[in-house]
Amino acid sequence: MQFKYLIKKIFLSTVAKFVSSLGVLFFNFITIYLTDKNTLGMISSVLSLIVFLSIFTKFGLNHATLKYSSIFYENNDINNINQLVLHATIISGIISIFVSFLLIFFENEIAIEIYKDNQINGVLKIFALSLPFFTFLQLQKSLFKSFKKPELSNLADIGTILFLICIIILFLQMININISIYRISICFLFSCLFIFSLNNFLLFFIILKDYKILKLDRLLFVKNKMVKSLLDYFSIDFVNYANVWGCIFLCSFFYDSTTVGEFTSVYWLAFSLLFFPLILNSIYGPYYAIESKKNSLFKQNKLFYQNRNISLVITTPIFLTLFIFSDFFLRVILDIKSYEFNIVFKILLINSFIRIIFGPQNLFLSMTNEEKHLKFILIICSLLQAILMLFFIIYYDLIFFTASFVIANFIKHLWLQKAMNASLRLKI
Repeated sequence: MQFKYLIKKIFLSTVAKFVSSLGVLFFNFITIYLTDKNTLGMISSVLSLIVFLSIFTKFGLNHATLKYSSIFYENNDINNINQLVLHATIISGIISIFVSFLLIFFENEIAIEIYKDNQINGVLKIFALSLPFFTFLQLQKSLFKSFKKPELSNLADIGTILFLICIIILFLQMININISIYRISICFLFSCLFIFSLNNFLLFFIILKDYKILKLDRLLFVKNKMVKSLLDYFSIDFVNYANVWGCIFLCSFFYDSTTVGEFTSVYWLAFSLLFFPLILNSIYGPYYAIESKKNSLFKQNKLFYQNRNISLVITTPIFLTLFIFSDFFLRVILDIKSYEFNIVFKILLINSFIRIIFGPQNLFLSMTNEEKHLKFILIICSLLQAILMLFFIIYYDLIFFTASFVIANFIKHLWLQKAMNASLRLKI
């Protein structure tokens, strides 16, 4: 990869990713300031449910789309890109509409029996209507990366959705319209629809204007390799959800909405440490798939190391600053003065930094035909983490609950390193 190209993509992606990351933090701040932590907790719980359901509605198509469309785009294979977009859209569209219907139909039971909060009634219905658009955004994100436009892929981030919500909320405040959980939910629906429409324009009328996408000939033809990989990618998505969103989802059953809101704020602040690594992953991801197709082990190894080392150089000073002055950042940014959450924040920072130290192993293995091996490792480690989380949240407190992430995460990355050694047949 040329140095000038890399610098250009890092700069453009950083600007776009900054807006996305700012959206998450800004949304937490505005929601707490204009409503309360209880509202933030309820929104976070419902949002975690929607993200969970989107795993089923996209059924691994986001990973398969990233991998195969990267290869097709590199080879200028218009027909296969056309088929890939068609099938991904139709399959995810049918599944997401069906899941949305179920969520609306059982809304009352979910609100009362699972969340034990009648306020969520009505909110779930609005988020259910957003689900198909939210699903399509994940596919659009993969396409942007495949077409070597990683800076545009940030438009489909959940942080960008939240950033747009913040703008709408501030506008409503200016015209003296009170903010409620229902109005925030409607803002989420509108934001998903608006960004989905914008992405479609960029994809099909700017980037792919000469590709004649959405022709309906040979509709029944599906690539065997892609179809066979979907179950593996679905499993990987499911486990990734458990690792990223599962803790928030689990907390909603054991703690009140205020505590969930505070934990969510601290969690995403610690997760922001991955800001630059995620940018680099969006740039390098397609090249892992391309070089794997060429069976170039040396270039795969080189690309992996470049990605990881740049991430380490950039994020290490940020990690040390956040870790040493954790109490200051919690007080100033989130208005949290709890000693317990200060410890939780430090543990979550360590957990994020472990991921940076080991590099983008998940992405690399999923793009280099090792998705079955990756799936097995992630499932086992996810089960270990789930058992530890349940044990600590029932018998101990949030500090021990958070520590379970680090234990399971470290074991997972050691195992993935062994898998990468075998895959590359090179010493890492």
